[in-house]
Amino acid sequence: MKKIFPAFALLFCLTLWASPARVESVVVKTRAPQNQTTRVYYRVPKDFSPKGRELARVLVIFGGRNTTGEKEASGQLGWGAWADEHGAFLVCPGFKNDDYWEPQEWSGRALMKALSEIKKKYNICTTKMLYYGYSAGSQASNLFPAWKPDATRAWVSHACGVFHEPTQRMRGVPGLVTCGDADQARYILTRHFVEESRKKGVEILWKSFPNHPHDVPPDSIKLARAFLTYFHVMYREDLSFQSGLAMRHAPKFIGDDQERVYYPANSPKAKNIFPEDRVFLPTLELAEAWGKPSR
Repeated sequence: MKKIFPAFALLFCLTLWASPARVESVVVKTRAPQNQTTRVYYRVPKDFSPKGRELARVLVIFGGRNTTGEKEASGQLGWGAWADEHGAFLVCPGFKNDDYWEPQEWSGRALMKALSEIKKKYNICTTKMLYYGYSAGSQASNLFPAWKPDATRAWVSHACGVFHEPTQRMRGVPGLVTCGDADQARYILTRHFVEESRKKGVEILWKSFPNHPHDVPPDSIKLARAFLTYFHVMYREDLSFQSGLAMRHAPKFIGDDQERVYYPANSPKAKNIFPEDRVFLPTLELAEAWGKPSR
């Protein structure tokens, strides 16, 4: 009995420490006609520790048109196993209609509000996120990074119908673009986007899949997982509690990206700016060049 008890006790303790993955959600309000409230599902990875030494990476997944986000958050297409392996949160919006792939209209702020709510409960990294999307979701997974390139580590779009206009703002924000060559209209559009991006010096990895129509080939998922894994691991310092903005000198001014005005960093109005709209301005010269002072 004495030999059995220690092993049993160890197994019991390990069972207590282990925790299964779970799907939770938050609801945020918007001003969009068909999305006055929208639910964002997210998956907490297996064995996630709230006292971990790192922030958790966020992979935002946009599914097909008008998905609820619940299936994506459950870890379909192998993303659940990937998230558990890397301790990452899957965040999956349930946006519908209202041109939700255009983040500057309403959906970008809705996603950032949801992330802020999740961050109140879990230590997640919202300054360098990963994106993946297919079909209509692939439109969001490239337009959102183009909207907030500084908050993006890497992105993937498969079978995309709408791309952002390539600009040098996206240099240093690596993207993977894939499409079946039998998905003719999207294939032509994708090839054009890749060519224009590379002319601007934007880093794009491109691959087509022969004889595939508008579907999601398993090999495209395999490539997407390998691509995002590379940048997640290469930039692990993103996840340090001491990295990113925490390592910068304290800003003297904070700008409101919506209003294009700035405030002293210690002012009450600066503290009321939505986190997703804050612009950290270290000097008066930079603040004056960026926007106008508040009155």
